[in-house]
Amino acid sequence: MQEVRAAFLLQRGRYGVERVSHLDALRWATSGSAACIGRPELGTITVGARADLALFRLDELRFSGAGDPLAALVLCGAHRADRAMVEGKWVVEDGAIPGSTSRR
Repeated sequence: MQEVRAAFLLQRGRYGVERVSHLDALRWATSGSAACIGRPELGTITVGARADLALFRLDELRFSGAGDPLAALVLCGAHRADRAMVEGKWVVEDGAIPGSTSRR
């Protein structure tokens, strides 16, 4: 998400805040990136698609005041996934790798 935020801020600086939204940045990071590498089956949440997801908690102080949860991810600097799934298997749960001793 930090790279998505950086791309978002750079493009807003170049093209202006009215021409670049957080939804543009999320599209670049998902379906746009998949298209760049010639993998149209990636980058969307659809039935039959690969199950790779990252989920973020928005209950930290940094996200207060953000009325749109998607905007909060990009604008407020989400930096640590609470849960991550790769190929349909959870590889991060409650901010830690399952089976590890460290928890946040």
